[in-house]
Amino acid sequence: MSEQQPHVTNSDIVKEFFKKHKSTALFALDILLNLVIIAAMVFIIRSFLISPFQVYGPSMCDTLNNIDNSCQHGYGEYIIVNKLGYQNFFGWQVGTPQRGDIVVFHPPMNKEEFFIKRVIGLPGETVELKDGYVYIHNSAHPEGYKLDEPYLNSTNSGNTHPFTDNMTIFEVPSDGYFVMGDNRTQSSDARTCFKESITSGGCDQPGGTPYIKISNIEGKAWIVLWPLSKIEVLNNPSYSI
Repeated sequence: MSEQQPHVTNSDIVKEFFKKHKSTALFALDILLNLVIIAAMVFIIRSFLISPFQVYGPSMCDTLNNIDNSCQHGYGEYIIVNKLGYQNFFGWQVGTPQRGDIVVFHPPMNKEEFFIKRVIGLPGETVELKDGYVYIHNSAHPEGYKLDEPYLNSTNSGNTHPFTDNMTIFEVPSDGYFVMGDNRTQSSDARTCFKESITSGGCDQPGGTPYIKISNIEGKAWIVLWPLSKIEVLNNPSYSI
């Protein structure tokens, strides 16, 4: 009489496989779990806390993208953007942009592109461009206050002009901000509704506006990270207004 062979099921085969390779399987699972955690942390950090950004063009020169005493017309400095300061968590606004903040944002008519400029006019204020200077009209200075801008180089100081004669006064809405680049002679900013020139139709296009909302803003330029010779923390200027 022949000996009866034990009945082996698929379940038995799987159990035996995991028994032999238990340590390998646990190791692979541990690696996978760690990768998921790392990816989640990177996503959270880049979405809500900080993220890298490479500055393009000369519009913020000399403050940014002035390398070896030359304004870069392509990609240049790497910076860290602080995104936490302007976050809104379930209706709680952490903070809002202040005058002098350098902000990275989407222009109103282009959600794919990023700009970097300095906040000049705050919600509810009126910004006036006159005789090459910026004047701020608000409740404290209804007649207008000439803004001292120490970050402008000798070429741009006293050289902030509108691009058309009929766009010298900008009434910032209650939910808007007026921004300009520090390189006033080469910056496509609020004065042109973020187009290369006023004649390109930026302000005349549907939705064209010289103002950005906080929802357009990705964050505040915080640290210059590269090149090494330019490493610094970007601090706000001291305004007397």
